[in-house]
Amino acid sequence: MCGRFAQVIKYDRLQKLEKELRLTQKAQQLELNFNVAPTQTVSAVLSQDAGRYIGAFRWGLIPSWSKEIPSYSMINARAETITEKPTFRSGLQRQRCLLPANGFYEWRKSDKQPFFVHAANDDLIYMAGIYDAWYGPDGSYVPSLTIITTAANTAMSQIHDRMPVLLFDENRQAWLEHKNTDASSFLPLLQPAAEDSIAMYKVGKLVNKVGNNTEECLLPEE
Repeated sequence: MCGRFAQVIKYDRLQKLEKELRLTQKAQQLELNFNVAPTQTVSAVLSQDAGRYIGAFRWGLIPSWSKEIPSYSMINARAETITEKPTFRSGLQRQRCLLPANGFYEWRKSDKQPFFVHAANDDLIYMAGIYDAWYGPDGSYVPSLTIITTAANTAMSQIHDRMPVLLFDENRQAWLEHKNTDASSFLPLLQPAAEDSIAMYKVGKLVNKVGNNTEECLLPEE
């Protein structure tokens, strides 16, 4: 699964992101979060007829047909069954997004040791997601998203059996092509990342507490 990540995208990286993903609308400096947790607000790239831009979303999908905000957070959608559930299938067809991040945290099952998993070249990673928009009975509007996960690759399987779907190069562009509504055409993209594309290191247990949102969360454990 993916239950925590870091989204610390400073201005220089933001400019690079805008160029690489061909954004048509520029973004202001994004909020820096070293320890993103479910239900918090995150930034994601989406593409619509109006252009390609960065939007703000609640992490934890709220289907548009929900009568209320669910008591549980749909923070992940399994790639293997994504077309079996109408809500996820619809999102795969028409409401795809990319979540840029410095990396994600995962806890080794055997001893609960936290690790930080990041791009091997220390660039940003881009996690595949789908989104929706919910309107509350009181007139409130809540855009939300979920991160798609898949089976862990060999490197990742040392600590956990799941990982977020990471997209690279031309696959990012294909994912953001909003005029393509053929859900089946995206299934080949929902695969474990290549072995040499990620790296990881141990971090301290400071990250275990959601309230800890400092650069120290990212520091390698001594």
